[in-house]
Amino acid sequence: MIGDESARRRPWLPVLALLALLGLTWLVYWPGRSGGFLFDDYSNLDALGNYGPIDRWWKVVAFVTSGFAGPTGRPLALASFLLDARDWPAAAQAFKLTNVAIHLACGVLLAGLLRALSRALGAEDRRAAWIGVLAAGMWMLDPFWVSTTLYVVQRMAMLAALFVFAGLWAYAHGRERLRQRRRGAWPWMSAAIVLGTPLAVLSKENGALLPLLAWLLEAFVLGRDGLAGRSRGFALWKLVFLVLPSLLLLAYLATYLPAVWEGARGGRAFTPGERLLSESRIVWTYLRDIWTARAHDGGLFHDDVAVSTGWLHPLDTLPAVLGLLALGLAAWRARTARSAAWVAAGTAVMFYFAGQLIESTWIQLELVFEHRNYLPAALMFWPLAWLAVPERRHGGAPPSWCRPSLRWLRLAMLGWIAVFALQTARRASEWGEPFQQALVWAGEHPDSPRAQGYLANLWSRAGNQAEAARLLDAGLRLHPRSLVLLIDRAGVACVQGSAPPGLAQALLGAAAAAPLGNQVVQYQVGRLIAGLRGCGAFGAGFNGQLLAAALRSPQADLPQVRRDLLHQQALHQLAHGDAAAAYALDLRALRLPGLPPGARLRFAAELGSAGHPRLALRLLDAVASPLAHIHGWSMASWNQRWLRHVGFYRQSESHMRRVLRQQIAAAAVRSAAAASPARAPAAAASRPAAASSPGGPA
Repeated sequence: MIGDESARRRPWLPVLALLALLGLTWLVYWPGRSGGFLFDDYSNLDALGNYGPIDRWWKVVAFVTSGFAGPTGRPLALASFLLDARDWPAAAQAFKLTNVAIHLACGVLLAGLLRALSRALGAEDRRAAWIGVLAAGMWMLDPFWVSTTLYVVQRMAMLAALFVFAGLWAYAHGRERLRQRRRGAWPWMSAAIVLGTPLAVLSKENGALLPLLAWLLEAFVLGRDGLAGRSRGFALWKLVFLVLPSLLLLAYLATYLPAVWEGARGGRAFTPGERLLSESRIVWTYLRDIWTARAHDGGLFHDDVAVSTGWLHPLDTLPAVLGLLALGLAAWRARTARSAAWVAAGTAVMFYFAGQLIESTWIQLELVFEHRNYLPAALMFWPLAWLAVPERRHGGAPPSWCRPSLRWLRLAMLGWIAVFALQTARRASEWGEPFQQALVWAGEHPDSPRAQGYLANLWSRAGNQAEAARLLDAGLRLHPRSLVLLIDRAGVACVQGSAPPGLAQALLGAAAAAPLGNQVVQYQVGRLIAGLRGCGAFGAGFNGQLLAAALRSPQADLPQVRRDLLHQQALHQLAHGDAAAAYALDLRALRLPGLPPGARLRFAAELGSAGHPRLALRLLDAVASPLAHIHGWSMASWNQRWLRHVGFYRQSESHMRRVLRQQIAAAAVRSAAAASPARAPAAAASRPAAASSPGGPA
C-alpha cells in the first residue's frame, strides 16, 4: 500500500492521507460538541463578563491579564477564548469546536516534526512523510485525549503543546539546513526557541520544556551527524539556547526538592515524597491507557487513586519505580543503537519522561490528570510507524522475506486506528451528554467522592433529592470526612428542609480541620458557609457556629483566609440586621495585607444594597484603594496597573458614591414626607386659636 511503485509516483498521497485522518478526527469528536462547561471552566471564563461585553480594547487587555491559573496567568490561552465569546455566560459549543480545531492543528505540526526527525534518522523523504502521517494520525485519534480536547479550559495545555510542536519542528528544520550548509539555518533555530518558548509558556507553564525537549532531540536524533563536535559556533549556540535554559528550568524544579524530605503537605492529602512514589505507579497507568484504548471513560475524577505511603504500600510501588528506572536506562542505551527503530523508541520514552517533569514529579499538584500526557506522548507512536513503513531497496519494494510480516503489521495498525476512532467517538458521545457522562464517571469511580458528588448534584438539580441524598450518604459511609460530600449533602438537606443525624457535627468538624491555605479548600468552605445562609435544616445559629469552627482552622490566621472568614461573618451579621457589626467586621477584613482591588467596592456595595448607604460611604472613606500602591510584577499586578490606568475602579467607585448619596437623599426625602402628615394636623389645629387671640388677624 505504502511502498509500491505506483504510490512512489504520487507524492501527494501522504498529504491526502493526513487530510483524511484530520477529517476522521473531526467526525469522531463531533458528538462531543453538545456538552457543557465543567468545573475550572467557570472560574477561568467568568471573567469574560467582569467588565460587561468585551467590545473595547481596554476590556480585551483587562480580560487577558486577569488569569490566575499558574504563575504567568496564561494570557495567550485567555486571549484565544475571545474567539468563541466576548461575554458571560456563553454557550460551550463554540469553545469545544475551537478546541477540536486546535487538536487538529497539533496533529499537523506533529506530522511535520516526525517527518523531520525521521529524515534525520536516515529515512528518505517519502518514507519520512508516511511515518509522520501515520504516527501523528494515531496520536490524534487516541481516545485518551477526549478529556483534554472537550474540557474547554484544557485549551491551555493544548496551546502549549501546539507552540512546542511548532518550535521543535522549526528547530529540526533549521538544524537540517545547518547540516546541509544552507541559508537560514540560524534564524530558524533561534526563532524556534526564542519565540516558541514564551508563546508556549504564556499558554501554560509546561511550555518551558521546549529548550529541554529540543536538547533531548539533539542528543538522540539530530546530533547523530556529529556537527556539535565539528562546529564551535553550533556548540556555543546550543549552550546558550538549549543547555542554559534547560539547566535553569531544572534548577527551578530543584528548589521544590527539599519539601520531599521535609514532608510539607501544602494543603494536600499527601507529602511531596508520597506524591513522587505515587506518580511512579500513575505513569504506568497513563502508558497503559494511551496504548490500549480501554473501554473505560477515565474522565476527570481520580481522587480514588491510592497514595503510595511507602515503597511497598501499595505493593506495586517498588516494582513501578524499578520498572521506570529500567525503562529509562534502556531508552538511554538506545541512543547509540544501530537500529533506527530502537533510536526512535528510546527517543519516544525519554521525550515522555522529560515532558512529565513539571506535572508528574514532586511539585504539589493533584495526583492524576489525563491532559498531562498530551505533550509528553507526542512521539509515542513514532517507533511503530517506523516499523510499518519500511525502507525501499533500489527504488523498489522491500525484501520478499519481510512482506508477509509487513502486511500483517499494516493491517494491525489500520485496525488499531479504527479501534482508536471508535473509542474516541464513543467517549466523545458521552462527553456530549452531561447526565450520561456523570453516570459513567460515578460507575467507573465508585470510591471517588468527587464523582459521586457530581452525579448527586445533577440528581438534585433534576429535582430527585432522594436519589441525591442516597448517593451522598453512601459516599459518606466510605469517606466520612470528605469535604466535597459533606458540602453537597448539606445542600440537599437545605432543599429537603431536614438534615440526617450527625451531619451538623460532621460539618463543624470538617470546617475546623480544613486546610484553608489551599485555595480550592478555601473556596469549598466559603461555598458551604454561603450556601447555609438562610438554610433552616440545621437550626437557628448554625451558620454562626460554622464560621466559628472555620476560624479555629490551623490556617485561619493567613491574611487571605482571615479576610474571607471575617467577610462571611459580616454577611451573617448583615443578614440578622446588625449593620454596625457587619461594618466593623468588613473594616477589619479590608485592613488585612494583600487586599484585592475589588474587595473594598464589593463590601461597600453589599452594605448599600442592604439599605445602609451611610455605612457604605463610611467604609469607602475608611480604607484607601489598594491600587495606590501596587507591588510586584506578577500578571495580577499588571492587571491592576492596567485597570488603574483605564480608570475602571475609579469610575466604579465614583458611580457607587453617586448612587449611595442618591440613596441617602431619597431616604431623607421619605423621612421628611413621613414626618409632614404628623406636623400638618398640629398646624391646622393651631390656626383657629391664633385667629381668635387678641391682636390676631381678622
